[in-house]
Order: sequence, then C-alpha cells, then structure tokens
Amino acid sequence: MNRFLLNSIFCFSLATVLLVMGSSIMAVQNDPRLDLLFKNLKASVSFQKASSVEIQIWKIWMEHRNPRAQSLMFLGIGAMNNQQLGKALAHFNQLTEIEPEFAEGWNKRATVLYLMGRFNESEEDILRTLKLEPKHFGALSGQGMIRMALKDWSGAITALEAGLRIHPHMPGVIRNLEYVRKKQKESMT
Repeated sequence: MNRFLLNSIFCFSLATVLLVMGSSIMAVQNDPRLDLLFKNLKASVSFQKASSVEIQIWKIWMEHRNPRAQSLMFLGIGAMNNQQLGKALAHFNQLTEIEPEFAEGWNKRATVLYLMGRFNESEEDILRTLKLEPKHFGALSGQGMIRMALKDWSGAITALEAGLRIHPHMPGVIRNLEYVRKKQKESMT
C-alpha cells in the first residue's frame, strides 16, 4: 500500500475521532438515521455533498452506548494513528470481545490487521463487519485493497464495485478500481 493511502487512512481516522468525540454516544450500525443517510449518499451528485453525508455515517458507526467500548475505540484509533499497531490491535481485540455485535469494532480491527500485512485475518473481520452492516462501504473498500494486495483482480473489482454502489463518490476507490481493471486486462494478455 502506498504512503499516500496510509496517510489518508490515518488522517481520516483522526478526523472521524474528533467529530465523534463532540457527539452524543448512543448509536450503532442499526441506528434509524442511517436509512436516510444512505439514500442521500447514493443520490449525492457531488463529492462535496457525499462527503458531508459520509462523515455523518462514520460518526454514527463509531458511536456506542457502552462507555468502555467507546473508550477502546478511541484508544485503538489513537494507537493506530501513532502507528502503534500492536497496541491498536490489543484495544480492538478487547472491543470485539466485549461488544461482538459492534460492526465498527470489527472494521477497525480489520484495518489494523491489514496494515500489519495479515490479510486473511483482516478479510475475516471484514466479512464479520459486512454481516453486521451490509452497507459498510469502508469494509468493502478494505476488502478490495486486500484482494489487490493478493493480486486477485477479479475479487478486488467485485468488492470495489460493491462499495461504489453504496457510496459512488469515493475518489480513492474509483482510482483503485481503474487500476485493478487495468491489471486484470494485463493479466489476460
């Protein structure tokens, strides 16, 4: 994975934490606000409008009623942003143990495992995330990146396209999809 993409993930995670810290902690992936937000996301005609909706979705996904779960989320993200991946993994391990139905706990753990190069474990957590939150465009994007790392061009295309059907304005995913399609064509010649 290139440095720009890693830095983007870390910066986005940090920005998301800051946004969530200012909100009330009450929701999870089944929050009723998500239905309208996903409709608005899909109907967005510009990157700017989609970004505003995306931020609201991430904010909801990261909220949790359990103060311990919320604390572990913040600690894990902080460790991940400081590139302390072992520490981040420990926090997300605890989070998934105490709140196994919290999709974002699995997604964050999948991200750390990906950054550690543990692709199979990361994909297992992505599948768990998607079982809990089928519209998790971040998890689908992550699955696409795993498939890219494994040079499974067809699998990457499937995952990235699925993510774009939910959130059509993800520039990094659009670029990755173009790259993967090119690599798939090259592999066929």
